[in-house]
Amino acid sequence: MNRIALMGLGLMGGSLGLGLKARGFDGRIVAYARREETRQAALQAGVADEAFTDPVAAVQDADLIVYCTPILTIPDLVMASRAGLKSGAILTDVGSTKAELEKRVTPLLAGTGAVFVGSHPICGSEQQGMEAARADLYEGAMVVVTPAAPDATRQVMSFWEHLGALVTVLSAAEHDRLMARTSHLPHLVASLLAVTAGRDEKSEETGPFCGTGFRDTSRVADGSPEVWHDIVSTNAAAIEAELQAYRAEIDQLIGWLAVGAFDKVKAFLALGRERRRALMNQSPVEG
Repeated sequence: MNRIALMGLGLMGGSLGLGLKARGFDGRIVAYARREETRQAALQAGVADEAFTDPVAAVQDADLIVYCTPILTIPDLVMASRAGLKSGAILTDVGSTKAELEKRVTPLLAGTGAVFVGSHPICGSEQQGMEAARADLYEGAMVVVTPAAPDATRQVMSFWEHLGALVTVLSAAEHDRLMARTSHLPHLVASLLAVTAGRDEKSEETGPFCGTGFRDTSRVADGSPEVWHDIVSTNAAAIEAELQAYRAEIDQLIGWLAVGAFDKVKAFLALGRERRRALMNQSPVEG
């Protein structure tokens, strides 16, 4: 690949540019961003060699185009950049859901000779914006690639491997099912916790007593509502199923508390510790 276009310069896009530079990518990195200050910051930080306000100009002659904007904006951005795509160009993304995006983007590429291969790097932060970008964001991270044309799929896998990621291939449907359980459910649970703990809106009274337990378990609730709106709305059925399972566990726990079945509560806590340890033993994320 000689030319890579980054469409969007937030945490994910900015980290891609920094990571490619740090790992010696000797091609040209170009970027698209709407705001002039973002484009100038990207050039000054060395995230990109050129930055454009026109999507068509940004993708011109690019071998790989990575869309790094909220999920529901990607189809429109693909359409806006379509006239600049060269035959053989590969499009990918960093979105947290895949099936709906695949369904919307693939038809837009008919007749262009370009192909879409979905990607999801399972990393990131509740922090937002290019100022939070870092060169090592993708090192050791799991990246899911959803298969398309074999050669294009291999190239996308190689791209992520070059950044130090651990790559696996899953269908879009299987990816979304798993992410509903391991990513989307935890985010909504963190939001539920924050909303419930702050329900009387007396933060000056309650806040001083929120220690590390609350801080750790609610951290991801600080993520972008716009980004998470798109994630939830494009994976609603799978997320609903996980929330139903979560509610069943809550109802059972409430029932034990109501009758004073604290032996069952203790067993539940032990089971929670056991299952967390089992999951973390298989995770690339330190637990």
